[in-house]
Amino acid sequence: MSAFKAANPDAVFEDFIRWHSPGDWENDGSEANDEWPPRGKLSQRMSGPGNSWRKIWNDAPSLPAYEQKPLLDPNREGEKILHYLETVRPHQLLEQMVCTAFRASADTLHQTNFGSLKQMTTKMDQLYHTMASTLRPLQANLLSGNSEKIEDLKRLCVALEHVEKLLTLAASLRHKFIQAPRVYEAIFSDYYDFYLPNMGKGSADVDIQKEFDLKLQLRMNERQVVSNMFTPPTANQSWRKVLSMGNLLNGHEPILRQIVFSKRDSGSDCHYAVSTRGGPHMDDQQEIETYRMYVCGTSNDLRVALCVTSYD
Repeated sequence: MSAFKAANPDAVFEDFIRWHSPGDWENDGSEANDEWPPRGKLSQRMSGPGNSWRKIWNDAPSLPAYEQKPLLDPNREGEKILHYLETVRPHQLLEQMVCTAFRASADTLHQTNFGSLKQMTTKMDQLYHTMASTLRPLQANLLSGNSEKIEDLKRLCVALEHVEKLLTLAASLRHKFIQAPRVYEAIFSDYYDFYLPNMGKGSADVDIQKEFDLKLQLRMNERQVVSNMFTPPTANQSWRKVLSMGNLLNGHEPILRQIVFSKRDSGSDCHYAVSTRGGPHMDDQQEIETYRMYVCGTSNDLRVALCVTSYD
């Protein structure tokens, strides 16, 4: 207020309120934007009897900011900080560092965009509530060496670890399938249902080696999104198309393929065929002979398994 008075010698209390707190100034409906002086009135909060803001305005001298006494002495405040660090007990400093580390981690998780996954929103809210209740005794320096809060901190670390893993997966799926939200929501939900029972365990006790068999019928735009995830082959790789196993996806061939050959022929000469001699329709009796070939590898390393012959 003193600096405002020094910069505006003819100003009144209403001018200061219009500049400092526009919400406490009520304009008249007929006022033009370029009209001076402005017409209006103070809000009820500022116009009440015995208002403390007006009292301070009346008592404040007209004095520029550089001539005013500083509210804080930087040298003195710095000495207080150094004195505190010299006299603080180690466990108190550790408690403050733990609180700061958890809050910094929570802020990093909060800034990560995982889309509209309801499962992650619920887990994040649960983590924040658990973190607040667990860290409250540390902020008040009420933690002792034998306190049960030590176990609560361990459980909080486990919960933070699991949420971080889920959030990493959710953010990665959203980044890859941002144009196909239905796909990444389905993939994440399938993994979440598998991972949820392991949320209370440590990372060493969780077996994440699992092959998922989720089948999802893709729409036309979603098929294009999946196809774009595979980069086209370079000029040096294009010639390998003639040696590949077919059905390339942007130049990428499958690592395993089953090739089935079938023919319909008389089975009378086959050791495994059912004998039909003397029976009716002997000339029309035929068997379906099927050959299955299993191919694994690439054009540079091709392995073909032993053909299996069967009669269906």
